Amino acid sequence: MRRTWQLVCGWCDELLWFVADLRERRPGLLLGLIAGCVALVVFALVTVVAISDGASNRQGESLSPERSVTAADQTTPPVRYVAYNGLAHQQSQEAASAEAASAGTEQAGVALRMLSELLRDRLDDSELIYGSDGSEGSILPLDNGVVPSSGPRFQTQWQLILPSAGIRAAVVQVGLTPDGAMGSPDNPFVVGWFNRSARPGETGNALLGGHRDYQDRDGNIDVGVCWKLDDTRVGDQLIMFEESQNRYYVYDIVDKATIRPDSKEAIRYLSQTRESVVTLITCSGDFDEQTHSYEERIVVVALLSAVARPDA
Repeated sequence: MRRTWQLVCGWCDELLWFVADLRERRPGLLLGLIAGCVALVVFALVTVVAISDGASNRQGESLSPERSVTAADQTTPPVRYVAYNGLAHQQSQEAASAEAASAGTEQAGVALRMLSELLRDRLDDSELIYGSDGSEGSILPLDNGVVPSSGPRFQTQWQLILPSAGIRAAVVQVGLTPDGAMGSPDNPFVVGWFNRSARPGETGNALLGGHRDYQDRDGNIDVGVCWKLDDTRVGDQLIMFEESQNRYYVYDIVDKATIRPDSKEAIRYLSQTRESVVTLITCSGDFDEQTHSYEERIVVVALLSAVARPDA
């Protein structure tokens, strides 16, 4: 121990003589060394403080995983925007609250608006002549994309109302064809919901399909539920009624196109979305006698804008 103390004292004595020599011969170098030492000390202190603050923050986060709600959060809800293929659309606070209510998380103090307050044109039941409740059952041959869709196990609680095309029709489940494509219902007066797509009213693309016209098993030819779908225009409203919750989901038509079913556009319209979208499809164009199918499809895309309760 005594030997170590003597070595330390010797080093200190040599250091003092070295500093004194620098002060006499090269004072500028001495000042530079002093400044460098001070900078190193300051940097070390700042680093220690930053590390300690970060550790305390991480500890606080682990103890309190939920974000605190500020007064600004409570009084100024953010404006929500949704988009479909680049088309801007503002979603009202009522719609956002109603969507939460439909999922079982209704916000306290927020009442759903009545359907008549949201519709731009009054619903006239006498003009909704296309479609039925599906009581006719299966009347189409199971070919050319038609799949089983009649009976209790295919029923849903949904009804499609599209005033511009004169449609009020039950919605039934449809699955895949033997070729792996989206099937169409075996009843030409209902609308088929592809049960591998999003559910209406929820986030995602709910794919619907209906017949423009038909020939049944007995050879009878007539018009189907989507006979007038081509009359629909961007800006029109589409309504999905959910019977079990007694709610109307109001959509705005944001896109309409005529495409070939084997085109790249078809893939885009069948793809999933980040918004609540309904895509309604029917046949169009020339009829191919060899394949017994139409060459084109009419596609109508609607974006959810609000949820409403029935008028009192």
